[in-house]
Amino acid sequence: MDYARYTVHAGDTIYKIAKAYNVEMAEIIQLNHLKHPDRIYAGQVLLLPIQESHEPAAMQIPEPTFTYATWLYEAYAGKDSELTAITTYLYQAVLLDRPEFDALFRPIAYDEMRHLEKLALSLRYLGVDPKYGAFSSGRWVEWRAHFVNYTSDLCAMLDTNIADEAEGHRRYLELAQNIPIPEIQCLLTEMAADEERHYQQFCQAKLQYCDELAPCPLSPPCSPPPIYTPIEIPEQVIECPPPHEGGRG
Repeated sequence: MDYARYTVHAGDTIYKIAKAYNVEMAEIIQLNHLKHPDRIYAGQVLLLPIQESHEPAAMQIPEPTFTYATWLYEAYAGKDSELTAITTYLYQAVLLDRPEFDALFRPIAYDEMRHLEKLALSLRYLGVDPKYGAFSSGRWVEWRAHFVNYTSDLCAMLDTNIADEAEGHRRYLELAQNIPIPEIQCLLTEMAADEERHYQQFCQAKLQYCDELAPCPLSPPCSPPPIYTPIEIPEQVIECPPPHEGGRG
């Protein structure tokens, strides 16, 4: 027998889930070893038996789509995610309250906001709800405000930001390799290139504002070219006719 993963929503009960999937409550309880079936919680992942049919069960998320979505949720709104980066950089800009730091942190925060939208669209493409949270050990965890880096020292901020951008660059390239969906791969490689640029901007700021002589960590490798290749149109050369013999001028 095949099985499907089901993520419990607020207000769900074993009875409702069993009725929606046309399975017995006892099967769900036994399959998931539920000692207290009346205490399921939102975000909990349950295994459900799938009836042999030519049509997928309602709300079923098949593999490998579920795994791809899990990876994207972590980048979208996990602990070290785009949502965390947006709130962290805007907090840093407001805290430092100087034009030169506004010019550094705010544009990068807005780039991360565009990344958040691209990941939300990717999650919708996979057929899941782009809620703010991620899976941890099979359990859904809502995004939390304590994920934000509340460091007030500029150089410590930049050190953390540099490390985060390098990790984001590496992660997006890895996801682009592991998710074989061209539409999503294209977005991920574009985001990796942005993270590499952010890394360089924070490194330049560290050299400018911090007294430390130690260089930044090694730069992340250059992003690969986009999956699509622009078509170069050759420039047309217009040949002028030779001057008329004996003509004017």
